[in-house]
This record gives sequence, C-alpha cells and structure tokens, in this order.
Amino acid sequence: MVNSSQDLDAGSAPPLRQVRRKGLIIRKYGGSSLSTPGLVSDVAAEVAALTESGDRVVLVVSAMGDTTDRLIALATEFAEPPAPRELDQLMATGEQASAAVLAMALAKRGVAAVSLSGDQAGIEVGGEPGAGTIVRVDPGRILARLRDAQVVVVAGFQGRDANGELLTLGRGGSDTTAVALAAALGGAECEICTDVHGVRTADPRIVPDTRPVRTISYDAMVELAGLGARVLHPRSVELARRHGISVRVKHSSSAGPSTVVTAKESSMEGAPRVIGVAHERDVRLVRIQVSADGPDQYARVLTSLAGSGVKPDNLSWPDPGELRFTVRGTEPLGVPIAKLARDLGARSTVLEELGSVSVVGTALLDPPGCLPELLRIIADQRVTVPAMTTSQSRLTAVIPVGAVDTTVRALHDSFGLAEDRT
Repeated sequence: MVNSSQDLDAGSAPPLRQVRRKGLIIRKYGGSSLSTPGLVSDVAAEVAALTESGDRVVLVVSAMGDTTDRLIALATEFAEPPAPRELDQLMATGEQASAAVLAMALAKRGVAAVSLSGDQAGIEVGGEPGAGTIVRVDPGRILARLRDAQVVVVAGFQGRDANGELLTLGRGGSDTTAVALAAALGGAECEICTDVHGVRTADPRIVPDTRPVRTISYDAMVELAGLGARVLHPRSVELARRHGISVRVKHSSSAGPSTVVTAKESSMEGAPRVIGVAHERDVRLVRIQVSADGPDQYARVLTSLAGSGVKPDNLSWPDPGELRFTVRGTEPLGVPIAKLARDLGARSTVLEELGSVSVVGTALLDPPGCLPELLRIIADQRVTVPAMTTSQSRLTAVIPVGAVDTTVRALHDSFGLAEDRT
C-alpha cells in the first residue's frame, strides 16, 4: 500500500519505493481527443478493448476541446478579472464533465466504469488558485474501484487542499495528475494520448518533415516543454523523473510512432546532438534600469515582480544597473511593470511582438558548437536579436514574432533534423 502522506510534487521528495503493479494501465486523454461525442465514443471503444485482456485501467481526462477557454470567457462576462477562487470552481467543471461522459460511454459498451473528481480520487493539492501543486495522493478509493473491476476515470487538473478548497493545477495540469496517479498506484509507465504521434523534432504545423524522437531523456523533455513544445507539461516530466516513471506520448486514435520519456539518453537515427527546435510566439522583453548596480538592487526588482504576479524568464544584466528578462504569455504587462519601476525609482521598457526560437540538445557549446550555426541562420533571416540565452542543453534567441516560422524551418533543416523520405 502506498503511504498516503507521500509528498509527490515537491522538489525534495525521494522516489517512491514500492512494487510496480503489472497489468495496470494509467492513461491520460487530452481535450482534443475528447472534443466531440464521436471521439468520446472512439476512446470508449479503445478502452473497452483494453479491459478484455484483463488489464486494470485508470484514465485521466482533460476538458473536452476548447471547454476551458469557453469557461474563462464566460467568467469574464461577470467579472474582469474573475476572482481566482471562483474561476477555479468554474474551470474544474470542464474535466469533471469529460470524466462523467466518458464513464457513461464506457457503460454503454458494457464496461463497468466510475468517474471521480480530483478530490474523490484522493488528490491533495497546495498553493494558490490556478497554480496548485499536488502534495500527496491517497489511492485507496481508486484501488477499491479497481478491485471491483471498474475502469476509473479521473478528472485531471484539480484537487482539494488541506482546508477542503478546490484548486486547479494550471494549464497542462492533467499531465501532472496522470503522472502523480502512476506514482501513487505503482505504475511503471504513464501514457499520454494526444493528437500527435509522439514528440517531434519541431512543431509539425510549421515544419512538414519532422521526425519522431523515439526516446528522450527527462532533462531534454523538460527543456523542450519549457521552451514551447506543448506535448507535455514540464511539471509532469519533473514528477516522472523524481519517481522513475516512464512517460509514453502517443496518438490517441491512430497507429504510429510514439515517444518514451525516460532516464535514458535521447535517441534518433544518427543520434545528433541537436534533438529538436522549439518556439514561442508570445514573448515580451522587459528592460529595467535601476539607480545603482548590485545584486541587492536586482533582488528588489525580482521580489517586486513576484508580488505582482509577473513570471520572468531568461534573466540577465548586460549593463551595470540594467536587468533584462522575457515574459511569456499575453497578459498585459505595461501597467504592472510601470508601477514596479515607479515604486523602485527605476526606468522600464517593454518590447512587444516578439517570439523565441530554441535549439535543444546535448553538449551544444562544446567545440565546434551549435551557436555559430544558430547565429548564421538568424543573420540569414535579417532580424534583430534583442536577447539570447545559452547553455549546454539549449540555445534560445528572442526574435520578432513574424520571423519565428521561417527561422524554425531553417534551423530544423540546417541541423539535419528533417525526415528522410527517399
């Protein structure tokens, strides 16, 4: 039995030591896989086939299609911005609806199934509304249902805190729910079913000849996910690494290649050092000039940023007294940054309409290095680079958003990532 007090989503948590359960399938279905009643029925048919072999099945579901976006839009009809607590109460209904209709679709096929909210599934979370983290899972109720040969369908993205308050985990939180349940239930692998055939070397909507990455390390996947690859949520990968769980990314409805995220090194045919190219479209670059140089001045800026809810990326201080960072997303920045500058007696600038391109791999700065090639490609695009971040595992350049697609395609081709169609 799993210790229900096991801290699952904290960085200091040790790996779970327990017997892995054979014949147990933990699978998450994304919203695109459940966006219509027909697709829900297709998923039910696939799951029904699994149960015929005697496997015990736990499913985690996201909200159907664009339900979350519609719920947020509904909330803004009544409050701008909506109260975070009430917004969580509303958004959690999307996953609960998915769980209920999928359980009904399974029952229609003669499969015993039950839907559970995050709270009913024993998921305890901490933190703030819209940004909860899973702190422990009591799997007792799920195990009891599995012993009764029921398929358990869990609403992802949510749980209850120690005071009984419902909290959501933020966008992509259903991935984290699935991995946390795999850890708590003793699963060796967690399957993430989505609308792509595994992790690709770039976004196939931009690059038509991407290749699948058959095996990718936790570290590389965290980099890709954090830099714009939407296949997996970074927190779910961190959780899988901590508990030694393999994550398989596969298409939800059609046969094809899949990707296994594991402790092993990333591999493709030829095993290039560059694994993939990621991108972001909604990036702003913020420059804050303080009155004096020094770590204490920068610390004041970062403390104020944390209090305002602004989440900085790619921090640097290229000149004395200047702190530079990027912010991803579309939330308005002008007012909070201007207020922060006034409070600190500083000057601020926000550059809009930017994106980023990132090369992800291993030993990227070792001779001869990949940075010169990245700079050459960007120079060929004749765009400015107001900010850049480099490490052995990733090279990120901030560029005008209008140049993102062509730069991604050029980098993908230049680093030899295209699929061989000969």
